[in-house]
Amino acid sequence: MPVKSAYEDLRRLTLGKITGAWGKLAYLAGQRTSEGEYEHWGFARLHGAAAAQEVFSEAHRSILATILHTPVKTLGKDLQESSAAEGVTTSSYVSKLCSEPEHLLPSNCSKMTELHLVFLLRTLSILANRKERNPQSAWPPLQPDR
Repeated sequence: MPVKSAYEDLRRLTLGKITGAWGKLAYLAGQRTSEGEYEHWGFARLHGAAAAQEVFSEAHRSILATILHTPVKTLGKDLQESSAAEGVTTSSYVSKLCSEPEHLLPSNCSKMTELHLVFLLRTLSILANRKERNPQSAWPPLQPDR
């Protein structure tokens, strides 16, 4: 089936090969320069620089919105899958994501969006470290420790 649009190209042919929402978010954030522009030589060459900027920005916002609307338990499982695809432990993967949460955000995000993402990352970091210490524990624990 031929690709119908630049967005479909990015979504199906590029992001479709990346494991998990966290993996996709990290990938999209990694395509941004320090000036906030997206840089993907092949995509820009095929679809044009302006289309590449627009499509990468739209995909970045979309995947972030998906993450922010996903239950923590599902995000934890996604984190495990994303980290396994990278060949690292879940706790080291989430630690890397936590190190620069502002880098994961698309341009012009609200402060509330940033705070929500930071809260999720910190929560998942705590849960990943707990799971690493006790591999038999549920992801995340169904009830708080007493």
